[in-house]
Amino acid sequence: MLRELRITNFAIIDELALEFAPGMNVLTGETGAGKTIIMRAIELLCGGRAATDLIRSDADEAEIEGLFDLRDPRLLQDYGLDSAGQLLIRRVISNTGKGRIYVNGSLATGAMLSQLGNRLIHVYGQHEHALLLKPDSHLDLLDEFGKLAPQREQMAQAHDTLRAAAARLAALTAGNEAARQRVELLRFQVKELRDALLQRGEEEQLQLEREVLRHAAQLSQVCQESEDALYAGDNAITAALARVASQLQEAGRVDPAFGEHAEMLRQAATQVEEVAAALRRAAERIREDPERLEHIEDRLALLRRLTRKYDCSEDELVERGSALEEELAGLEEAGTDAAALRQEVLARAADAWSVARELSHARQAVAAKLEKRMVDELRTLGMRGGMFRVVFTVSGSDAPQTARTDTGNSGAAGLSATGADLVEFYLSANPGENPKALARIASGGELSRIMLALKALTAAAGEVPTLIFDEVDAGIGGMVAEAVGKRLRTLGRSRQVLCITHLPQIAAQADHHFAVEKHVARGRTTASARALDNDERVGELTRMLGGAATAESSRYARRLIEGAAKSEPR
Repeated sequence: MLRELRITNFAIIDELALEFAPGMNVLTGETGAGKTIIMRAIELLCGGRAATDLIRSDADEAEIEGLFDLRDPRLLQDYGLDSAGQLLIRRVISNTGKGRIYVNGSLATGAMLSQLGNRLIHVYGQHEHALLLKPDSHLDLLDEFGKLAPQREQMAQAHDTLRAAAARLAALTAGNEAARQRVELLRFQVKELRDALLQRGEEEQLQLEREVLRHAAQLSQVCQESEDALYAGDNAITAALARVASQLQEAGRVDPAFGEHAEMLRQAATQVEEVAAALRRAAERIREDPERLEHIEDRLALLRRLTRKYDCSEDELVERGSALEEELAGLEEAGTDAAALRQEVLARAADAWSVARELSHARQAVAAKLEKRMVDELRTLGMRGGMFRVVFTVSGSDAPQTARTDTGNSGAAGLSATGADLVEFYLSANPGENPKALARIASGGELSRIMLALKALTAAAGEVPTLIFDEVDAGIGGMVAEAVGKRLRTLGRSRQVLCITHLPQIAAQADHHFAVEKHVARGRTTASARALDNDERVGELTRMLGGAATAESSRYARRLIEGAAKSEPR
């Protein structure tokens, strides 16, 4: 759960500190006040891509810091970090383009932050309901609800294996010359990557070492001057400490308290000597080495060239080399034995179809559960009497038991990395009407509610402790908005919910309410945010109701808040 958020020099924010709590946290404010900027900062804490244009114009760096309470303190054990039940993430964005990431005080990589972020927060954007207009996304939502990611991964691996075998067969049947050219290219690429002696994380280590070498003279001078000042110089601190300690020891014969002071100084002198020794060792270690620096620059240039050539990250080059070696070994082993390769494709196709059928059966079971749960969810969101259906337009459970492997069919026809299923959501928003394709009949407000229902169900099935809803109230209002707010409030009983909204009916349901405001002072625009007490909440909801603030609008705002409190489940 996100406990504290601190933002410095980020976009139009100078300094901002917010303390969130369990339950439903709502952020409101005028359009452009800075609500989305706060959400963007949270996304960066969870591994989002940073850009230098996010730094405040008069600053060199922007800094975002988040403190999380962990449900499972073992979350950080995979990274060798202690948590004590809390996680502190600090991200610094520099206008030099070299940002820094710290996790519980230790330097971390963007990949590590992204992995952690996926287990800490899910963000549902203000336009995400538009995905429902694309039937291709419905399969992903179904699998997310059913927690079928392991089966999806197994399907993707089986499909990749089949495609690789089919590609080898296609290369072979296209003619020996084409196969020979492919083998020659693979041999060259494999040798190039082997000769590079690639290691994961090497680029980051080399960049750190390069910075030390570039500043070797400066660092060495600092070490030398500091050691002289502390220990080796004529007026060294340790000598002065020793003299004062001796004087105080002598004074201690008169007053024992002076003896205690002398002992403290002797201990301090010992620590100063240890620092001086460490600086001396550092000075001996840090030396200008133009040859090593040139070697590092050449090595970094090689890594950059290889990542561009193979269109992947430095860490992925190792996997790319292994994949190329595997393909090369397969081609060399197969040689011209097309019959053996056809049998391999048949076997891989049978394996892939078997996985696809199992995945399809699992999806159909999940679909039945989703249909029932969605009807209940939509009822709470003001769509009583509505029907929700998951329609399999193509079902992998009816997949063929065998696959031809002639030149016209590799056995992969009808299969993809997600299996053999094509699904589409159908909706009947009104009693007595047959369900129809959601993408063709749903209004904007209905899409918003359906997406909220889907996300509420998938969130309840998952383990992510914090959910962010960024303006999920598109196209709704009145009683429907109140129903959406109640659903978010209920969701906040099991998960921390952060919600940006422009609707007072939703904001009234909040357990904790924050107002985001924008000010202009001396020609500079600055965004701020603060927690609201009950009276301030009434004022904010009155503003959100629109029109002039009147006694009647204030009473209505207060009734909204009181009504939300009374509807809290016992």
